[in-house]
Amino acid sequence: MTTGTDRRQGRLPGWIRWLDAAAVLVAALIGWKVLSAETRAGIFDLLPRVRTLVLFYVLGGLVLVRHILLPQPTVLSRIRLGWGRIADATEWGPPVRAFLATRLMVFVVAFFAVVIFGFNKPGFIVSPHPLYNLPARFDAGYYGSIAVDGYDRDRVLNRQRNIAFFPAMPVMMRVVGPLVGTSRAGLPPEHQMGRFLWAGVLVSAVAFLFALYYLMKLGIFLLDEDRGRAAVLLLAAYPFACFFSGPYPESLLLLATVAASFHFLRGQFARAACWGLVAGLARPNGFLLSVPLGILALQQMRLAIPGNLAVRGREILKALAAASMPVIGMLAFTAYLFTITGVWFAWQRSHEAWGRRFTGLEPLRQGLARLNDDGLVHVASTNPFDVLNTAGALFAILMLWPVFRRIGFAWALYVVVTIFPPMFMGGALSLARVSSTLFPVFLALAACLPARAVPGWATAFAILQGLCAALFFTWRELF
Repeated sequence: MTTGTDRRQGRLPGWIRWLDAAAVLVAALIGWKVLSAETRAGIFDLLPRVRTLVLFYVLGGLVLVRHILLPQPTVLSRIRLGWGRIADATEWGPPVRAFLATRLMVFVVAFFAVVIFGFNKPGFIVSPHPLYNLPARFDAGYYGSIAVDGYDRDRVLNRQRNIAFFPAMPVMMRVVGPLVGTSRAGLPPEHQMGRFLWAGVLVSAVAFLFALYYLMKLGIFLLDEDRGRAAVLLLAAYPFACFFSGPYPESLLLLATVAASFHFLRGQFARAACWGLVAGLARPNGFLLSVPLGILALQQMRLAIPGNLAVRGREILKALAAASMPVIGMLAFTAYLFTITGVWFAWQRSHEAWGRRFTGLEPLRQGLARLNDDGLVHVASTNPFDVLNTAGALFAILMLWPVFRRIGFAWALYVVVTIFPPMFMGGALSLARVSSTLFPVFLALAACLPARAVPGWATAFAILQGLCAALFFTWRELF
């Protein structure tokens, strides 16, 4: 028999917990039905058609029965207690708060930008409903096509093809897809694509939340709790963090690189190797994580005195093996593409169709010349997207010295090898996206800023993230 003491300590009968969970689920269903007319047929046709009024009656009945049988604690008090436990947790609280504050608002801004400003030459549309169609933007179509039909098998590399895109996100979209009904028979192609894209949004959201969690843990490990909390907030509010809200692989890459780095620094090389492999399969620049991890492994080797070298040799070999996994992931994908195209590094060759050709310092020279001739305001008014992308790269470059001083040489070099190669092969193209996953930059920024300055920086970042979200989701060329 349950006593009052049991209830105060949270040991409630199982049937009470089930009733509370059912009430929360029905309330969530009502919220979803209010948001989207798509759910008149159930959520992605997975649930039976139920009128909203019927759900309100069900919710009222559940709450009434529950509180007649057990008035205290109420459902709301249990929710507040659970939220308090999460919000006050050292490692989970700041990530959850930053995640909820930023991801929801990105979708709010995106929706109203679409319905108010409209599209600028959309590439593809999967639904006439603006909310349902939100994930259908730019490269998302290529990831969706891989999830639906796999990689293109022809050998024509001089046009834009989906072999340029790495497999981690499409694989996860296939795994999560059945939750949103991608396996339902008889779906029109555009509906199946839309569901895969929403599966990608779900993957991105979960990956981003866990990436913030690992960033908090890494911040505590390298700096302290306050600076870890600041790094999480600054990254979540960063202007180009809007890409973490779509079916793009940036969230997976961020999670893999932060998690691999954390476990590597803790000497947990098996876990670091697994996350490193994911990084190598997430994006073309994911294999660059091997650079800082390799340097850290070599530093361990250098610090091992001769008398202990035999004892530590096994750990050093494990570290080197873990450091190599991002490269191995990239090479595995390269070999797979070779089996279907007959071309080595077909993914890199295919990037040329997007303008990724070696240009050296020429884009920089041209940009400086234009600034000298026309001034920043004129350049920004005529080439706003190049200026925004350049701003993301410039921010990372300006943070190189703080990263070197506060985080270490290996991580400064990681920023260098991540930012400069794409700059030399395509100019400003997509540099903002690239900068968004450079977690050492945000750790260093948090270490440099005084605590009182963090809210101001986060506010400024968040305002600009709203602008970037409006541009991206209305098909302006910020990609």
